[in-house]
Amino acid sequence: MMELSYRRHRFPSVVIQHAVWLYLRFTLSYGDVEDLLAERGLDISYETVRSWVLKFGPVIARRQSATTFTPRRGSFEAGSFNTQSSSPRAGRGLVREGPF
Repeated sequence: MMELSYRRHRFPSVVIQHAVWLYLRFTLSYGDVEDLLAERGLDISYETVRSWVLKFGPVIARRQSATTFTPRRGSFEAGSFNTQSSSPRAGRGLVREGPF
C-alpha cells in the first residue's frame, strides 16, 4: 500500500487527515469543510481542502475500507444479538433472520 507523505505541507498530518475524512465521510462540500475547520480556528481555503482530497483521498479511502467492520451472521432477538440460535424464544419478541 502506498505510504502517505505529508512533507512540504503547511499543516500537520492530523489536520489534513481530518479534513479529508470530513469530506469523504459526510459528503460535505469543500466550503462546508472549510467552515467546519474555521470554527476550530484553522484558516484553510476550500481550494486547499480540494487539493488534499485529490492527493490523499484515494489512499485514505482505501485504507479505511480495508479496516471496515463486517458483521457476523446471526439473529436479532428483541434488541440483542444471538449467534447460537435462530429460533424465537418464548416471550422474547420477534426474531429476524439474516445480517440486517
